[in-house]
Order: sequence, then structure tokens, then C-alpha cells
Amino acid sequence: MSKESLDNIDAKLSEMLTNSMHTYDLAMNCLLGDTNLDTVRDDLYSTDKSINELHREVRREMIVHSAVNSRNLDIPLLLSYMTMSKDIERIGDYCKNLFEIAETGNTFAKGDDLDSYIELRNDIGKLIVYLQSCLALDDVSKVQDLITLGSSISSDIDVKITDLLEDKEKIQYPVATTLFFRYLKRIVSHIVNAATALIMPTDQIDYLDE
Repeated sequence: MSKESLDNIDAKLSEMLTNSMHTYDLAMNCLLGDTNLDTVRDDLYSTDKSINELHREVRREMIVHSAVNSRNLDIPLLLSYMTMSKDIERIGDYCKNLFEIAETGNTFAKGDDLDSYIELRNDIGKLIVYLQSCLALDDVSKVQDLITLGSSISSDIDVKITDLLEDKEKIQYPVATTLFFRYLKRIVSHIVNAATALIMPTDQIDYLDE
């Protein structure tokens, strides 16, 4: 691919991550703070639409490049970019799911677990920012660090989900809390999957656990 095409796609992916971070912050602030849902609803959904449009623009860039360079296609690179774009797009979808938990009247703004929830929120937010920096830096070790950290967070969330499903924890909103952790795990998984596209062979993208 030409440097111009690569730069255009990198810029779009970076903007998608910026928007993803914004929707994530909005949704989590509604669940963990006293943010008024009505004041952020339009912002959250319009930002998600912007993410979707950027995803479509990345696809169009891929199509144009393929048509112009049909004899010299770098197919693995195209697949990597497509994978990253789709994974980043899915982050916004799960942020909407988190917001929908808040819309049902569930809140985690009070209780003994609030500090741990805030810590988890911050850790996942850092992953989004870290992935954005990995896009700008050609540094395999940083990507590997991101994958390792994300996998660790995902494993910790798995333990919480299992404890809830096995009724080992008595909490006020068991169903909402299980969904909360499940959506957060999916966000982390998509961040890690997107990171694998930066360094893994094409046949191993999205199959880190295997």
C-alpha cells in the first residue's frame, strides 16, 4: 500500500479510538458517577455513529486500494487493517450496551465495590489509549505488553463473572453487574484482538488463546 493510503487509514483508526474512548468515558461515568443520562445520550449515540462512518471509510479505502493495485496487493496487510477497524468499531457497540444498563436504572455509584470498579474503568481506558499509541509507534514490544496486560485484565474479569454466576457474591444488582463485567470483557477482548493485528501472522489474528 502507498504511504498516503497507510497514513489515511492510520488516521481514521486513531480517530475511531479517540471516539471510542469518549463513548467509554460517557457510559462509565453514567454507571459509576452521577452523570445525568439525558445530558449525554445524544453525544454518546452520535459519537458511535461517527465511529461507524469511519469504519466504512476504512473499508472504502481498502476497496479503492484493491482496485488500483490489483496486481500488487498486500493481502495480509489489508486483512489486518480490516480486522482492526472492525474490532475498534465493536468497542463503541459495547459502550452503548453499558449505557443501556444505566438506562434501566442500575447504578454502581454507591457501595463497597465502587473503588474497584473505578480502578477497572481506568485500567481499560488506559488500554484504549495504549492501543492508539501502538498505532503510531512501530514497536512490537509495546504491542506485546498491551496484549499481555489486556489478557490479564480479561482473566480477572472472568473470575468476577464466574463468582457472580455461581452466586458466590451477594450484590444489589446481580444481573446488571454480570452484564457490566461481560461487556467490559468484550471491550478488552476487542482491544487485544485489534492489537494482535499489528504483530501476529494473518492466520493467528483473533486467536491469541489458541
